[in-house]
Amino acid sequence: MRASTPFAADTGSDVDPRLETLAASAFDNVYHVGHLVPDLAPAMHALGIGMHITWAPPFEMHSGFSRPDGSVDDQAVRIAFSTSGPPYLELIEVVGATDSIFAEPRLGGMHHVGYYAQRWRDDVARLQDDGWELERTGSGVAFLRDPRSGLRVEVVSVKGRDFLTRILSGDMGSQYPLTERP
Repeated sequence: MRASTPFAADTGSDVDPRLETLAASAFDNVYHVGHLVPDLAPAMHALGIGMHITWAPPFEMHSGFSRPDGSVDDQAVRIAFSTSGPPYLELIEVVGATDSIFAEPRLGGMHHVGYYAQRWRDDVARLQDDGWELERTGSGVAFLRDPRSGLRVEVVSVKGRDFLTRILSGDMGSQYPLTERP
């Protein structure tokens, strides 16, 4: 990472208090936008300078997702979150495995809108009943895509707020630092 890339090593920031209680509408509970990038560090630098974004320390971890057929999608994923929000900007480096949920769009682009749900499994079922296609599930999360609009959402259990706090505080960056690339 370049020294001129703005990021907060230990902001001590807490999650925005507006996220403490959930709204009745799923859209009103949107807290981040996921965007794929070809290379995380240069993207953080460019967006940090161009958009005046400060970043929580980036981190790398395995996704731990399952596909609807039960097969595993557990790739190493490199992630960074803006410290300002909501909505937060989540940058996700494109994963090379073509069957990863983070493989496309390969050159970067909008990936998903993430929102909190009190009863996330019920929300997933509601969306599926309305024709949305389940793409991946994980611990307290699910990705679904609406085939009519192409929009992908990440439905996140409200319990995931603690994970966001760990990201914004820099704990995830310290515990799971980016590894060197081959």
